[in-house]
Amino acid sequence: MTKVVTYKLSILIKQAEEIDPRGYDNMNILDEPINNAKKTLEKENLTQEEVDAALMALEEAIGKLNDGSGFVNVNQLTKDPDLTDPFTFFNGKKVETKEDWVKRADEISNLYQYYMYGTLPDSSDEIVSYDIDKNNLNITVEKDHKKVTFSVLFALPDKSKVPMPEGGYPVLMAYLRLTQTEYANNNGYAVITLNTEQIASDSTDRKGVFYQLYPYGDIWQEQTGVLMAWSWGMSKILDALEAGAGKELGINPEYNIVTGVSRWGKAAAVAGAFDKRIKVTAPSCSGAGGMAAFRYKSVGKTYDYSKIGMTSPYTMGANEQLSNLQSSSEQHWFNNNFLDFKSPNALPFDQHLLAALCADEDRYLFITCSYLYEDWTNPPAMWLTYLATREVFKFLDIEDHIAIHIHKEGHMVTDEDMVYLLDYCDYHFYGKKSESNLDDLTTSLFAEEANYDPIYDKYMK
Repeated sequence: MTKVVTYKLSILIKQAEEIDPRGYDNMNILDEPINNAKKTLEKENLTQEEVDAALMALEEAIGKLNDGSGFVNVNQLTKDPDLTDPFTFFNGKKVETKEDWVKRADEISNLYQYYMYGTLPDSSDEIVSYDIDKNNLNITVEKDHKKVTFSVLFALPDKSKVPMPEGGYPVLMAYLRLTQTEYANNNGYAVITLNTEQIASDSTDRKGVFYQLYPYGDIWQEQTGVLMAWSWGMSKILDALEAGAGKELGINPEYNIVTGVSRWGKAAAVAGAFDKRIKVTAPSCSGAGGMAAFRYKSVGKTYDYSKIGMTSPYTMGANEQLSNLQSSSEQHWFNNNFLDFKSPNALPFDQHLLAALCADEDRYLFITCSYLYEDWTNPPAMWLTYLATREVFKFLDIEDHIAIHIHKEGHMVTDEDMVYLLDYCDYHFYGKKSESNLDDLTTSLFAEEANYDPIYDKYMK
């Protein structure tokens, strides 16, 4: 006699009973299939067909749970190998006007919060205060009878050498540190650096001041990944500057730049996408989960870098993959839903849509990365993101609000990057003419790659 296997059904019953009812509008649809499943397991002379039928019924009921997001479960998304169309709503409707784009951008924001980065919490009832101690700006946030404090370092230009513009110095806010702080100060930019460990630990521990205020929970509305938590930290700096710290320090919070490298480049991209007060978003070497398109793999492709001194073609090595981001060392950057994706082709977006959230007549996007020895961060995929995002900026008649600078080598914000970035900002903030050729910020050697890829050609026309 064939043994009846009931293990899967028993486990699913337990999982269904442990689902947090706060997360769904229709939890009652589970009552009948759970009860029927339990009765099935109590039957004498139970058959495998009866077990399988009860299992299928319970699985179907769980799949019909409505979590209030308006989006479908990850396993119900359609795979598409092409870059997601910025101008098509989730329901298939087309974006035809600039007003439509505002609604589409809001939908994209919600898609990223639901499927990838986690929820940006409502901070409208936060109380933000500050105090200044030498070169430390201490920021306190109060919410729901909880109070947390973290500190950031600031460095200011010498007023005797660099006159302060009306309203205060523009400010460059960087994750962790900025090696060009002195250069920025000498060129009239204040610098603020944020140690992200204070905000959220770079681990699955979910420790830090953010998670003290917004604990990671069992429902999707309470599942904010670390990248979004770090971006919240940048927003609190702006809150403090706007609350009076800017005036005391001689900083104009309206003219701000946010930058970071690698995982902090990803965080810079997220910060700029979700806080519309950020004037210039400048992610560096951010790779997958940042500015690199998930759907474009450059591994094994050959590029002609003779213009930057390479005497032989350069073949790209391994790229960071979706599975790497879901690994135990990186999964905490995202929410639980993101861990359910099996293929990047199932994502209802690609990273040009994150970049497109920076598209605004008062805001700018400045992407940096490297040609050489940065295979893991997939620089050609960041070039593709730039090209695809530029279509949105063109649609909004602000094509000069997006730029890219790809330096020769270095997993960092290079000195060359910084010169271009500050010249670009001086031009757009104050109309200053630059010695740098800002037209260089619209092209790349990837447009001349040895084994030319038609996907680039689509966006070069």
